[in-house]
Amino acid sequence: MEANSSRELEARNYLEKHRIMELLTCLTSSLLFFRPALKTLGLCTADEVLKDDGHGITFEKFTNEVNKRTEEIWSAF
Repeated sequence: MEANSSRELEARNYLEKHRIMELLTCLTSSLLFFRPALKTLGLCTADEVLKDDGHGITFEKFTNEVNKRTEEIWSAF
């Protein structure tokens, strides 16, 4: 078991040293706040009108929409 915990500690130290979690947080925030990023990820079409219901994008709304669109993409295969 020590080998696993040692490996886990090594991975955690690497993530902290290179600030990977901060990077992922920043990228996620950018994705949520800069909607044009959705087009570059293939999550919406170029001519699609993004509806604004006057409320902020919640994590739940975002994940539901991503899951829905991912399912649509994979259904083509």
